[in-house]
Amino acid sequence: MEEVILPLIKEYRLNKIIQCIKCIDASLYNRNNQRDCILSLYTNKKEQSSEHREKSIFRGMVLPSLRYLGLIVGFGDSIRASANGKLIIESESIDRELHLRVLRVVINEIDKNVFHFIKFFSENSSVCKEEFINQMSIKGVVPAMRLKERVTKWLAVLDQAELILFSNKLISLNIKHISQVNTDSDISYKSMHKFQDCFFSIYHELSNDSAGVVDIIELRESVSVKMLREYKWTLTEDQFDEMLRKMSFETSQYLISLGKPMGEEEKLFEYKGNYFRTLFVKSQKKGGI
Repeated sequence: MEEVILPLIKEYRLNKIIQCIKCIDASLYNRNNQRDCILSLYTNKKEQSSEHREKSIFRGMVLPSLRYLGLIVGFGDSIRASANGKLIIESESIDRELHLRVLRVVINEIDKNVFHFIKFFSENSSVCKEEFINQMSIKGVVPAMRLKERVTKWLAVLDQAELILFSNKLISLNIKHISQVNTDSDISYKSMHKFQDCFFSIYHELSNDSAGVVDIIELRESVSVKMLREYKWTLTEDQFDEMLRKMSFETSQYLISLGKPMGEEEKLFEYKGNYFRTLFVKSQKKGGI
């Protein structure tokens, strides 16, 4: 690792993170309800004023943590669970073992994109915890003490997800769970035919009220949840994008067009070096796709 730029995940308890995502998802487009639901999870801080609690807990701790982890999207009154966040809470209502597998795959994806700890541990069979924290702190671009807290909290997340093991102050990968994560993350195990059927089915549902132009963020979420419910697939955001990139964008049956964002936005779809926010499918045959 060369330069370390790690976010501070202030809320790092997975049970609380999941409860907070549920609060966000239960009150779409109602920020006040989302706030009240989340604050109710932190009843031990009632001595603070409601304004202070909102600032320190809701806006200062929970929303930044969920956003850094990529588990929510949107701002203001438009905050909602991301596709990965939705997968976590949806899987919990289906099956306990599936939920744990989904949680591990999502946490692994976050680590792969942001922290890179699992890759480091895969290249070093067992690492002293204190040495690892110190090593990361030395390479950081923020003061060592602040970075130490960031490293420690993400290690705690990996530990709660049972992706790493602690033994005699040494850190190693949980090989059994990492092996399952790698299998669940490999799109070669997932049917492209089923993906395309689901993709077009969801596209038509979402496009009815939008003149055919669909938000890719919304498409990711709906397709991923449908595949989870119907096939028990863990189709994360990265996997969705990877499978979409493998689809033919122009055939005798349809033509897929991508729309670029108007400004800087989150969770954009990357395709051939460019970034896109929306998607439009034009039927190339009578009767539609």
